[in-house]
Amino acid sequence: MKKLAAVLLVIMLTGCSKIIEDVPDVNDSLSDSPSVSYEHDDSRYIYSELSAKEREYYDIIAAAARAHEETARFPEKVEPDTLRKLFIAVYYEEEDIFWLASFFENPRHATNKLTLYYRFEDMDTEQMKAEIDAETDRIFSAFDDDTSDYEKLLAFHDQIVLTTTFEDDENYARTIYGALSKGIAQCVGYAKTFDYLCSLAGIDCMTVMGTNENGLPHSWNIVSLEGKWYHVDCTWDDPILDPVDEEFFRHYYFLVKDSDILGITHSLDTQYFTYPACTADDNYYVREGLVPKWGAESGGILKDLAVKRINEGHKDIAVRLKDESAYSVAKTLLFETGGMRDVLDTVNSQCSTKVCNDRYIRYLNDDLFIIHITMIYKDETKSE
Repeated sequence: MKKLAAVLLVIMLTGCSKIIEDVPDVNDSLSDSPSVSYEHDDSRYIYSELSAKEREYYDIIAAAARAHEETARFPEKVEPDTLRKLFIAVYYEEEDIFWLASFFENPRHATNKLTLYYRFEDMDTEQMKAEIDAETDRIFSAFDDDTSDYEKLLAFHDQIVLTTTFEDDENYARTIYGALSKGIAQCVGYAKTFDYLCSLAGIDCMTVMGTNENGLPHSWNIVSLEGKWYHVDCTWDDPILDPVDEEFFRHYYFLVKDSDILGITHSLDTQYFTYPACTADDNYYVREGLVPKWGAESGGILKDLAVKRINEGHKDIAVRLKDESAYSVAKTLLFETGGMRDVLDTVNSQCSTKVCNDRYIRYLNDDLFIIHITMIYKDETKSE
């Protein structure tokens, strides 16, 4: 394996920053607030956008990397910028080649070869692939012929978010192996893993590059469902909370449209690729019936959802309002006029597991008009 420290003129293609969020203060006053295998699909979106010649060079790079070869060789000289574009495409599209490092040695002139660098020795990858296969077999074993693509995408999202922790690891965390076997990932690891599971399920998905609202590098997914395209960001649905809450996750960024995030929290890098428009409104909250028609309906929806979630062993509930006006009304009714007390009293009257009826944790997403509540089990307060 080549030593990465010896590389000159190297461009780091990936990276992202931690999403660390403080847990809001507890609200103490309710009146106060089958065995699967991966094969490259020539119909995948990014690959299909390449020219015939670019596909030829892409295939050469992918085949060399899959074989752990030191150099990809082309039948003619290729311009440096084209090589960079195609290497980026291979790195993000061929997520099963998890041993390929994200280092690109930028040639000064057109060349007929590209040096490749690897994270792991060839001798180690077979066992690593076996570990990945075992985990994907386990995930897919929960599906049957009646499982819809939506249900699969939701299962992939929830599995990744619940079993993966953000880590600043240079090798494992940027790969599907890190997420599926080690339980660690950075944003590109989250995105590649979601992409990989979608590929196994025959669902068109891509890992995209861009930046977050602070201009820092970030990766997430665009996925096709029922003929429409959506954004999915598993990293942002798995925030690092302080203090840690291992049960906490959310669906804020699962199946969202361009206008929900682009230019607000996410920006796409379109230097080499253009992406399909994501315009569909049927996000997670719409599909799950968690969008009240008006703000006053929020309490009723949250009551039913809270009972269901507590009976399932979970303590998080959320609704997404259709606009800022409904969002404002819902916040007033829930947090200023006793609506949340009614929700929690309903849980205690209908569930064997009891929650505090005067304490909860409140999260508000003002960009997406989401109200998210973490209920507090009564037995959690005994040690305080």
